[in-house]
Amino acid sequence: MAQNTFKHWALLGYLVLVWGFAFALIAVALESFHPIFIVWCRLWMGALVVWCVWRWRNRRWSLGWEWWPKLTLLSLTGNIIPFSLIAWAEQSVPSAEVGILMALMPIATLLLAHWLLDHEPLTWRRFAGVLVGFAGVGLLVGDDLLTAGASGQWPGQVAALLATISYAFNGVYAKRLPAQDPVALSVGTLVIGSALLAVPALWAQLAGPGLAVTAGSVGVLVALGVMATGVATWCYFVVVTERGPGFLSTINYLIPAVAFAAGTLVLAEPWGWEHVIALAMILVGVGLIQVRRSD
Repeated sequence: MAQNTFKHWALLGYLVLVWGFAFALIAVALESFHPIFIVWCRLWMGALVVWCVWRWRNRRWSLGWEWWPKLTLLSLTGNIIPFSLIAWAEQSVPSAEVGILMALMPIATLLLAHWLLDHEPLTWRRFAGVLVGFAGVGLLVGDDLLTAGASGQWPGQVAALLATISYAFNGVYAKRLPAQDPVALSVGTLVIGSALLAVPALWAQLAGPGLAVTAGSVGVLVALGVMATGVATWCYFVVVTERGPGFLSTINYLIPAVAFAAGTLVLAEPWGWEHVIALAMILVGVGLIQVRRSD
């Protein structure tokens, strides 16, 4: 039991690091690659890794044709749309700030679940968490919305917030689906996503940045695809299936902090105390919505 507990905490630590640093890696990759091309590489590399895990575990494909529309919607809302919005946002918004804004995802999930699921009521404590979380977001984006024009950061900030809504819809929709092998679902969604983006991604890269890339930029892309998408997806499903989503929810506090540290310390992105206060407010909001004792 102790060995399994150590394994799960190790996997959780891995997810926090790779998903936290992913925002900084995307910022570096954008110096050489188009946002859509980055997303496509993440998907096909991730699909390859998860497919190898799936075959290693001697699994057989059990999903019928009726699952392909569901897998497509899961891929759109959980991979293509949020990945693309995050990459596009980081063209104008520092990766540390995007990481902070993504901390709103559990709050967005709660709001959608309240309307779409019967067992997720919006209690007064959770409602207070929603208000505190949105106040933190307002601290970050309010000044840009009021003073900046189209050339400011607010379009990218809004894109990051839309990514949290897409992730939230994905999570709520997945809860409404019949139980299936999570690794098979992961393989299906990543393969479909990579197939849908193949032509647009190649066209965008060739028409934009081109193929004049460096070994370092390719290495960053491989790290995003293999480590932060493929291996991370496998670790995610191991933790969820063996320990449950409650244990995994710890990452909601840690990933934004790692993303903020990676952006400010590693990439030397500008920051102010409003970023620290906003991060603290959003995490307090996340903590309030996850309190179960009085719900």
